[in-house]
Formats: sequence, structure tokens, C-alpha cells
Amino acid sequence: MPDRTSIWLRAEKPARGRPALDRDRIVAAAVTLLDEESISGLTMRKLADRLGVPAMTLYGYVANKEDVLEYAVDAVFAETLHEADSGDWRGELTSIGIRTFEALLRHHWAAPLVGGTPPLGPAAVAQFATIVRVLTAAGFHDEQLDAVTTAFYYYVLGAALAESAWARAGHPAVEVLSGYANTDAGERFRRGLNAVLEGLRPH
Repeated sequence: MPDRTSIWLRAEKPARGRPALDRDRIVAAAVTLLDEESISGLTMRKLADRLGVPAMTLYGYVANKEDVLEYAVDAVFAETLHEADSGDWRGELTSIGIRTFEALLRHHWAAPLVGGTPPLGPAAVAQFATIVRVLTAAGFHDEQLDAVTTAFYYYVLGAALAESAWARAGHPAVEVLSGYANTDAGERFRRGLNAVLEGLRPH
């Protein structure tokens, strides 16, 4: 079976006749449904019902569930975007990291999808470009820029993936975390992010 090509790497479907739907409305409904029922609960028929249209109408805009999921993931990344121009690179990355972590936990289904399929949508790409721009302005270049970007990005996404897994499981092994100074997921993330950023120096 051939590998699936990302929706972001394919030509957009041309609209047929007068539009009954638009992508923003479809994606907003999909995100709400995913928040309520997670990935397994999202079907094209349920999404069409939520939108109040026949399933065949929905297929005129998106080909399948996998395409809907890619659109939904990028909508989550869109929640994390902001202008980074303070000149404080650690502060900017802390802000980006916290907003991304919180968005991925708020939409608990998103982190596993990011872990399984590279996010290639415009919001995810814009966020990554902001990270690179902030680090470049701070004096990171070439191989060090690659290493620092990887360290930051992997920490944020890895932490979100781990914490969302605990959240989906209902925290069944709270005693495992009893040795932590702070068992709050957000505070634990911020302390870890601070440790990562404090260890980075441009040269």
C-alpha cells in the first residue's frame, strides 16, 4: 500500500458550485468533536451530522478522516501563534513552549497525531519559522542552530505527548509522581523547559 501524501502537499480541491461549507467551519466542528470523543470517535458521518449536511457533501471538501485530522492539528498550532519581537530569546521560547504545551493538552488528541505525522500545515510551519528566527537573532547558527532547535522542539512535543497520555489514562499511577517536587503538569513542564533553555548558549 503506497504511503499517504499529506493534505498540505496536494493540490487543493476546486470548489463545485455554490459552497455549502467552508474549511474553517469543517475544521472547527472537527476540533470540537475530537475534544469530545477523541480520534476514535471522529467519523465522517458524525462530522457531517454535526455540520448538518449529508456525508457526501462533506466528501466534496475533504477526502477522508486523515485529511480532517491534519487540518485539525494545524488549527491547534494556530492557537499558539504570536508575534515574537521582545528581544529576549529565552522569554520568547518560554512563551512559545508554554502555549504549545497548553494547546496540545487542551486538545488531548493532538499530541499523538503530531508524534505520528509531521505537522506540515501553515500554522505549524509558521511556528517553527518563528522559533528559528528567534534563535538566529540570538546568535545561534548552522549546526548549533539545528541542535538547539531540535532540543527545544523535541522537549516541548515530547512533554506534551507524555502528559497527554497520562491525562487520557486518567492518571492511574499517581504514586509514580509522588517523588516529584510538583505534580502539576504545567508547573512540571515549565521547570523542565527552564532547565533546557538555561543550558543553551550561542557561540
